[in-house]
Amino acid sequence: MRVHRCAEPGCRELIKPGFDYCEKHYTQRVTKYQEQKRINEAIWNQSKRGQALNREQTRRYDSTRRQEIHDGFYNSKRWLKISAYVKKRDAYTDGVWNKLWDDGQLIVDHIVPRRLLEGEAQYDMENLWLLDRRTHNRKSGYERKLPDEKLRTMTKDDWVKILRRMPKDNQKK
Repeated sequence: MRVHRCAEPGCRELIKPGFDYCEKHYTQRVTKYQEQKRINEAIWNQSKRGQALNREQTRRYDSTRRQEIHDGFYNSKRWLKISAYVKKRDAYTDGVWNKLWDDGQLIVDHIVPRRLLEGEAQYDMENLWLLDRRTHNRKSGYERKLPDEKLRTMTKDDWVKILRRMPKDNQKK
């Protein structure tokens, strides 16, 4: 078997081809890199430009993604109970792939997006199903592209057909 020496000066450890450093020196280099990165980020965040960029990113996040979280719906006692019920009802099984998942990997999703529903319709159990995080993110991406009129008429079967067109490598995970 072919081997070569670690690239760290003075180290005589023999390692397999494809690696530059032995385990000891690789770990040291990664630790040093992460520490330097943390220091550089701290310095950047203290600069005026870094602070301005952070404010802009926070403003953009607050106006788009955080809105759903901060309107209180997903943290309400009623939603948490309904969410737990749907997970038990569907036996912690993904609605698209029919795979069993841990509680933390599942998201209770509205088939017709919640932003298109009013009042009690947001809590309708027939409009709720379970998706794993990856599939939920794909569905959310499709929702952003489709017009509201089309989204209002989408059924669970329609979403299953669309989401099952996922590339084979994503299905395995």
